[in-house]
Amino acid sequence: MIDKLIRLSLAATALVFTSLAAASDWEEVAYDKDEDIRVFTRFVEGSDMKAFKGITTIKSTVTAPVALLQDVKRAHEWVFNCKAMDLIEELAPNNATYYTVTSMPWPVKNRDNISESLVTQDADTGVVTVTIQARNDIFPANDDHVRVRELDATWTLEPQADGLLKVTYEAHADPGGGLPSWLVNSFVVEAPLNTLRDFRELVVDEKYQSASREYITH
Repeated sequence: MIDKLIRLSLAATALVFTSLAAASDWEEVAYDKDEDIRVFTRFVEGSDMKAFKGITTIKSTVTAPVALLQDVKRAHEWVFNCKAMDLIEELAPNNATYYTVTSMPWPVKNRDNISESLVTQDADTGVVTVTIQARNDIFPANDDHVRVRELDATWTLEPQADGLLKVTYEAHADPGGGLPSWLVNSFVVEAPLNTLRDFRELVVDEKYQSASREYITH
């Protein structure tokens, strides 16, 4: 009986430490003090490509970042290496599909992807979540670009005190085409840093700060 209790205790202890490890597996790899941007990376099970997470805090409405994300004509101004973005179809006011072309350094071929974006808000906390996932069933790849077939990204917008907004941008992708993981992983710090730097600059524009969406409460 005592041996059984010891085994159960050890198993429970191991479970606790496993849970703690899973909850703290993000590693902080960069901090831009001037722009208040922190970047974390981690390995993803079953993939050689790392995921990244960028966090910053801005003074903003909760709707403004959504309005900026939906402004496809300006995506190339702030989304890292974005060459062009187009709206394919608005499925609902908070749900749409997009086509994006991403520039890659020569001699690597440019990438393209089709994604579906969904905006939701927690009624109790006011937190807005924008999920972005690959949708390769819409139309096939072409010879001009290499298709990104795996993409999972999330923007989390958490209202804070004094009109502040905590913004978390998290993503994991496989750009395909047989690129070495070391090359892809070299972008996982630069991508969120540069994206959030330019995001901070544009999101304060009055056209975004005054924007409203029927599915978001301020």
